[in-house]
Formats: sequence, structure tokens, C-alpha cells
Amino acid sequence: MKLFSLHDIPLEPVSHDPVLAKKVLARDPLPSLKHISHIILQPGDSVSEHSHSDYVEVFYCIRCDAEFSIQGKPLSIKKGHLLLVEPEEKHSIPNVKEETELLYLHVTPTGKI
Repeated sequence: MKLFSLHDIPLEPVSHDPVLAKKVLARDPLPSLKHISHIILQPGDSVSEHSHSDYVEVFYCIRCDAEFSIQGKPLSIKKGHLLLVEPEEKHSIPNVKEETELLYLHVTPTGKI
């Protein structure tokens, strides 16, 4: 058993957008799970377009009403939504309109997605 608390974890820069900060709750907690992270984006923040070659990115919307861009197409995400972005899919959050709180995971696929 392992217990992690957001209150005990320091902020660190997001690799593709170092001006943004996240909290990594757990690194490599399971063989196929690279990390579990938490981020709060403020109005005006943007997450630049990027993709991941070797893992699925899973977003859970704790508090948000955000416009993601997946492969250049807009996708509205709201509180309670879960979004799976497959390897090589380009994705971004072009312009955050209101405070957005996300939990996200990087999962290494072990079979067909």
C-alpha cells in the first residue's frame, strides 16, 4: 500500500511547457504506469501541441470547462470527463478560459488500444 498527498509534493515544470507547473503524485508506481500528475491551469495558460510516442495520456477533469485540440480538432472537456489520448496523437489546450484542474496519467500500452 502506498499513500500520496498533493499537499506533500512540490511543484515541478511541465517538460514541454516549463512555464507551467505540475505535481507528480507517483513516478513508475506500476510497470505500465509512468506517472500520475496533477495540474491547475489558470485563465490565459496554454499547453502547446505535442504528442507522446510510447504511451497513452489519460486526463481526468476534476474542475474544468476546457477546449482541448486533438489532431487539430477542438474537443470540449467538462468536469467528470475522462479523455484518453493515444500514442502519436497531437494534442494541446490552446487557451485556458477558466481555472482548470486535471489529473493525468502516462500509461504504457501493453496491447491494442
